Parts: sequence; structure tokens; C-alpha cells
Amino acid sequence: MLSISNLVTEFDSVKALNGISFQAKPGLITTVIGANGAGKSSSMKAIAGLLTPSAGEIDFMNQETKRLPAYELVRLGLGMVPEGRGVFKRMTILENL
Repeated sequence: MLSISNLVTEFDSVKALNGISFQAKPGLITTVIGANGAGKSSSMKAIAGLLTPSAGEIDFMNQETKRLPAYELVRLGLGMVPEGRGVFKRMTILENL
């Protein structure tokens, strides 16, 4: 399970996220939706270890992960695949994934 509690991120002292909380439970589909600039990407980057939150908790499979680097999170089974249509043409679909 993934649990986010009171997550705060800032860019140059401007808050991108101001205390969001949610849970993603096994066997259920959880989505994050919102308008442009609402903080969806900032949320996902913080969860994936690509952005360091200034406050809050990130718990994945009963382990606090807020301070772990992205490569450690991948080893735990948590990663981010950003939207984009660019692929490496010389690679197979599986290799691109």
C-alpha cells in the first residue's frame, strides 16, 4: 500500500503542494486528477523520489520512503513512468518500457 500524508513541496518558496493526503490500496485503482498546475506531477515526482518534499510522510509497503533516492524506490517496486510520446526508435517496445 502507498500512503501519503500532509505532503508539502515547494519551488523557490512557492508551495506546489500544501498538505495533500491519500492512499493507494492493493487491488484498487487510484487516480490523481486535476487542472494544469494543480500539483499532479509534483505529487508523483515526490512519491517517486525525484523531488524532495519539505514536509509530510510517504509510506510504501509499511516503509517510510520520503528520504530514499529514486533508484532505491525502484528496487522496492515503486517508480514513475512520465507521460510522453518520445521513444527510442532503435529499441523494442519492451526495451522502451
